[in-house]
Amino acid sequence: MAHSRKVPSVLLSGPFRGSEVCRAGLLTRDQLRNRRWRRLLTDVYVSADLPDTPELRLRAVRLAAPPGAVASGATAAWLYGADVRWPDEPLEITLPRGTAFRPRPGLSVRRAELLPEDVTEHRGLLVTTPIRTGLDLARLRGPVRDVTEAVVAVDALTRLDLFTPDDLAEYAGRKRFFRWRGIQRALTVAEHADPRSESPGESRLRMRIVRGGLPRPEAQYRLFDPHGRHVARLDLAYPDRRVGVEYDGEVHRDRWRADAARRNAVQSLGWDLYTYTALDLRPGGTTVLTQLRRRLLPP
Repeated sequence: MAHSRKVPSVLLSGPFRGSEVCRAGLLTRDQLRNRRWRRLLTDVYVSADLPDTPELRLRAVRLAAPPGAVASGATAAWLYGADVRWPDEPLEITLPRGTAFRPRPGLSVRRAELLPEDVTEHRGLLVTTPIRTGLDLARLRGPVRDVTEAVVAVDALTRLDLFTPDDLAEYAGRKRFFRWRGIQRALTVAEHADPRSESPGESRLRMRIVRGGLPRPEAQYRLFDPHGRHVARLDLAYPDRRVGVEYDGEVHRDRWRADAARRNAVQSLGWDLYTYTALDLRPGGTTVLTQLRRRLLPP
């Protein structure tokens, strides 16, 4: 997209406050409504040519938020490379308690104690440390009585080797957090977390199984034939019962032939292989537990 030479280059390199550039006479309100600009937050704009990235979004937040704002929660996880955000989920920042600032469209604001040890600089932005990010997600993510989405987030962070489930349990057990909301919940999340999980779908499937009262399956189980040749790596498995459980996401749709051959190879070794999709994990769905209970539990 071609830009007029009259537009200062600084406006093309990153987010800016619309009110400030209008006061300075660099643009008018009508010009801000032009398709060459994209609004990221209230009064914060960016050139439409710039790709939407976590860093760009957080730079916009830094303009809109008061000093001391720190990217946190799913936004911090996103910056670290674990994208566990829900569709249309706003960016999240945490402010020190007592800081006056109102939430606005596209931005969620939390207030909590932030010590220097809780904050780090990542890609030029202030972010809660990986372990503090994990703790906050474990404490607060998703419905209070359902830790599934919290486990999804912690699985993704631990898979990146940012910390381990044991690290999270030790951190949550510190005296400092004793009276914090959701600390017992965070300890439960640490017990369920598994860094071997390779996708949110796998994590949700594992939690559907475990929360349904079935034994915890082994993640990323490598299956070999009697000659020691590798046959398959199963998302979840009960080796003693020769049962494999797979999550089939969108990525599998274009490789059905390879999946069929793999399924046949697994079944030829006397294993049962159950495959589920996001439709099976919808609230109220019973297919997963009904089938696996029938296969795993004694009559």
